Amino acid sequence: MLSGDSLMSLLCRRAGALAAVFALGACTIPFGGPNLPPAPHQPSAVSLFDGSYQGKVRAVGANAADCPKSGYGVAEIGDATLTLPYRPGVIFTVPVAADGTLHQTVEGTRIEGRAAQNQLTLLVSSGACQTRYRLSYVWNHS
Repeated sequence: MLSGDSLMSLLCRRAGALAAVFALGACTIPFGGPNLPPAPHQPSAVSLFDGSYQGKVRAVGANAADCPKSGYGVAEIGDATLTLPYRPGVIFTVPVAADGTLHQTVEGTRIEGRAAQNQLTLLVSSGACQTRYRLSYVWNHS
């Protein structure tokens, strides 16, 4: 059995060792947990559609001289907004929803479409014109 002085000495050493462990622990792990690197920037779902698109334009119906002709076309999506000049005086600036869909009517002309899997498909209709767009993602400007 240990004498009173020996027991006290042993307890003091153990308490000192325990205090040292806590002190070291406090120095290595800051308050609030370990330092972790910041999470990488995750783009919002909508900004994933941003970029240039180009491809085929097909005139489905044309009852006016200023209707778009079949051929090649381009469209831009930036800040989750499609910009598409359609006819003189009809320029679409359409918000793109989180699921990639878009809908708008400007000057009696309706645009409906969807951006998904690097493709942009649009149908633009008015009393005088109807045009289909099948465009592919080309590049992102950001």
